[in-house]
Amino acid sequence: MMTALADAIKKVATGPHLSKDLTEQEAFDVMMEILSGNADPVRAAIFFIAMRMKRETNEENLGILRACQSMTMCQSVDVDQLFIFSDPFNGFNRHCPMTAFLPAVLAACDLPTMSQGVFEMGPKFGVTHAQVLSLAGYNIEKSTAEAADAVMNNQIGWAYLDQAQASPALFALQTLRTQMIKRPSLATLEKMIMPLKAKKQTHLGIGFVHKEYPDILGWLAEAFGYNSAFIARGLEGGLVPTLREPSNNHRLLNGKLQACTLDPEEFGIEQDTRGVKTDDDVTAQRTLDEGQQALSGVKGPAYDSLVYGAAIILWHCGVMVSQREAADYVRSIIDNGKAKMHFEAGLG
Repeated sequence: MMTALADAIKKVATGPHLSKDLTEQEAFDVMMEILSGNADPVRAAIFFIAMRMKRETNEENLGILRACQSMTMCQSVDVDQLFIFSDPFNGFNRHCPMTAFLPAVLAACDLPTMSQGVFEMGPKFGVTHAQVLSLAGYNIEKSTAEAADAVMNNQIGWAYLDQAQASPALFALQTLRTQMIKRPSLATLEKMIMPLKAKKQTHLGIGFVHKEYPDILGWLAEAFGYNSAFIARGLEGGLVPTLREPSNNHRLLNGKLQACTLDPEEFGIEQDTRGVKTDDDVTAQRTLDEGQQALSGVKGPAYDSLVYGAAIILWHCGVMVSQREAADYVRSIIDNGKAKMHFEAGLG
């Protein structure tokens, strides 16, 4: 039986010289077939691997992203600005992901924020936001509506939304993706889904590792409808850059992508470590302990990670004009206990 998926495989899986690109609509149709649950898993795996080997075009990525968005439970939120970010869904295994606490810090700075992810994902199976927040007592099974309510609540202002709740059809591909071993384009595109949308401006935060990705991510963010994007050369592909030295990041502003070198010293940060490392394996419990101490004002790499990450985003979104002013403001919000209050309010 010929389907959109079968037709696409004929086009994209014919070798390096004969493979043809799909149109945005063709990529959308294929992804919708896969998300429907009716596609043969072998064919689906062949498609994703063939696309990776051919290298996806921007139009193909946009078609796949549009399909994922169409199968996601979405809601508008009554806030002027919203910052959405996703760390790698397969987590961290070299540094504790302090970014799990970043939404609460930004919310305390009056920038509503949500993060998204899954509890665990291969092939890395690292520590995720969901694991850390679950240990803290957060309900990681919140619906999109519940996440929206939390974001609009002035006493909370932040939420974590799990893919299992927001995009169950996409989440259902987890087993297939693990069996494939190699990461498909979904590993990047799922981080760009927009479950919540602000009245005026919705901003994207996303990390990258390979140097070709900023151009791809910037193009997609603009085409997909984000008002801006901060594209971070972050630790392990996450949102917060190294604390030890300048990093080469990118910003999408007014439809234009621009390089952005950030120096921790400009934010008043001096560290000889890149992030929060441990003598033993990185664990969710150690991450929670480090994050709670940082929210209590204990100085160190975890505290500086929250200051650096939040200050960068406040500056990028135009909430603060000066990088140092943004960093000092975040320090005051952590030191006076407001960030901790927002974090604990979100757990209730």
